[in-house]
Amino acid sequence: MKRLLAPVLVLATAMGMLAGCSDPTELGGDSGGPVVVGSANFSESQLLMEIYAEALRGVGTEVETRGRIGAREVYVKAVRDGEISVIPEYTGNLLRHFDEQATATGAERIDSELRNELPEGLRVLERSAAENSDVLAVTGETADSGLRSMADLGQRCGELVLGAPAEWKPRWKQRISELYGCTFSDIRNLQSGSVRVQALTEGRIQVANLFSTTAAIDRENLVKLDDPKNMYPAQNVLPLVHRGDLNEKQRTALNKVSERLTTEDLTRLNKRMSVDKANPRDLAEEFVSELDL
Repeated sequence: MKRLLAPVLVLATAMGMLAGCSDPTELGGDSGGPVVVGSANFSESQLLMEIYAEALRGVGTEVETRGRIGAREVYVKAVRDGEISVIPEYTGNLLRHFDEQATATGAERIDSELRNELPEGLRVLERSAAENSDVLAVTGETADSGLRSMADLGQRCGELVLGAPAEWKPRWKQRISELYGCTFSDIRNLQSGSVRVQALTEGRIQVANLFSTTAAIDRENLVKLDDPKNMYPAQNVLPLVHRGDLNEKQRTALNKVSERLTTEDLTRLNKRMSVDKANPRDLAEEFVSELDL
């Protein structure tokens, strides 16, 4: 009997070691505490936080939300340290956060490079078709004059004033010249998107740098210029998660959100928040109710 005991103990020990080496992403999500879903310090991120939280509740998860945590540097560290379990992110900007020299602009390449750059403790789930990227926008009247693409800028740039946040100039001034031969007559630092829209509609600027899901684009009949050379990187929405915090059922629920969410959805929901003053949690409940969780 004693001779049999030693091999059994060895086998049991080995099995325990193997279990200890299992992928934590397959075993996570059952620690007993709530899953903490956070957001960055702007309204769209808060809306996405509520959508993720509602999807997790839909599969029986206890959820705590922590909105408007701060800038990317703050909340990425919070996710990495395990203080936050899930937060909505944008692929292009997240890649540049980890690799400032990244040059990828297409969605597939950004996704691939991002997954390779993620540090220990972080994971991204499936990206959605929903995207909130930088765009250049003009009035309908300007578009009707033959300016519907960044490729149309060319020699006309010398007659146009751009309104953009301060960080646009060092990042994009040279790039737009290289790709599209465009040098604006002036670039005015206008930090607020609403201020840029107002300046555009009042004729104080002719081109505005906006985000693609800005509700005012439709409201003011503005036209987003096509970007055929992909100057602006893709910014697909996806969940950034603390590795090991979610189980398979929870990850599947969030992936179903990504499978359904489109740029049109984001634009519509943003409009309902900004114009109709709808509550983000009510919008999230409405959106998630249509998912098959």
